[in-house]
Amino acid sequence: MQEPTFRYLGDRSATVPVPALVLSLAALAIPVVATTLHPAWLERDGTLLIWLPVLLPAFLLTYHRGRTGASLALVAGMVVLVFTQVAVVLLDISTPQWGSIFAVVVTLVSVCLGAGWLAGLLHQERERAERWALTDLLTDLPNRRHLELFLDKAWAAARRGRKLSVVFFDLDNFKQINDEHGHTEGDRVLKAFSTILAERTRRMDLSSRRGGEEFVSVLIDCDIEAADGFAEHVRRRFEETDFGWGRATTSAGVVELQDHMDSPESLVVAADRALYRAKGLGRNRVYRADGSP
Repeated sequence: MQEPTFRYLGDRSATVPVPALVLSLAALAIPVVATTLHPAWLERDGTLLIWLPVLLPAFLLTYHRGRTGASLALVAGMVVLVFTQVAVVLLDISTPQWGSIFAVVVTLVSVCLGAGWLAGLLHQERERAERWALTDLLTDLPNRRHLELFLDKAWAAARRGRKLSVVFFDLDNFKQINDEHGHTEGDRVLKAFSTILAERTRRMDLSSRRGGEEFVSVLIDCDIEAADGFAEHVRRRFEETDFGWGRATTSAGVVELQDHMDSPESLVVAADRALYRAKGLGRNRVYRADGSP
């Protein structure tokens, strides 16, 4: 079955801006510099004050890298903490305030874990919003916006020599189905067709609901012969589906990218014209834009 080709903007794809990295490193350097230049600050409550800046990377890195950023901030903070206290002991700068150090460790761990947990929730909500923004809610197929984005990328690759075909599907007499059997049955027909279409679509391709009873498949590295076979297979599978009250059919127009086509829209328009010819020839058939039967 076709799987969504969304590229979410979570931990894996986000990057940390240079200013945030510089600020994080500066914050981590404060305890080291303070310990070296002003060891008296380590006495009593001074330890807590010089370690407060170490919490800053937790927020900055978490904002840009989610839970991964929180983990990096925690590791960096612990490394700086250990390095600083080892230097204090070896150089006999001052007597470490172990109670304060324990408080710093607990605070750092708590902040990083809390920020990471919150970032995980926020990224999940963001990913969900991005997904639904590009998904048709009824059929769970990519929607028209996703189709346009995918087709633009496929078009750019095809202009560099890759084959590209488009299939335009339209369910026959769909209004009549809604009128005679109700919109609930109409939705069931749309879902049934979507399932068949998704099962047949390769992961490298995209099949989407363009709107209403119209569906479009973008087939990468696919010539018109293979695209015709794809469309015919979907048509036959759908025709064989029994809905209890009867069967439904679909017509399809198939086109392969040609040199004279100057935009992704021209490819879709050509497929739409081929679909119109299929409808004109009696519906429940596939028509190739090259004029083959």
